[in-house]
Amino acid sequence: MSTRRKKRAELRALECLAYSSTLSYLRAQNDYDKEAKCIIEHIRPLLNISSPRHLAELKRLINDEELERLVSLKHIGESNLKHKWVELEEKEDEDVKSNNNSTSIKKKFKGS
Repeated sequence: MSTRRKKRAELRALECLAYSSTLSYLRAQNDYDKEAKCIIEHIRPLLNISSPRHLAELKRLINDEELERLVSLKHIGESNLKHKWVELEEKEDEDVKSNNNSTSIKKKFKGS
């Protein structure tokens, strides 16, 4: 692997780690509000995070048992701690699916 390619791979790994860590922090704070939404909207393009990658991170957040345990310890007595995150993941999943469908339709028309 060339040095340039290796550096690009290292940079990409750092971008993904930064995004993953930021979402984990926001989830641990249980903060999916206007401010969290704004943070996510600003860092996604800066870190070159695609919609499928974003969706994968949301799924990871929702299913991470250790993170859920941390959240529940911080927010003792509160219920539905992750419902806003689940709603976001469901919305993003629909967006990704609709984008994939429109892309495949465009390809079909190009092929005609």
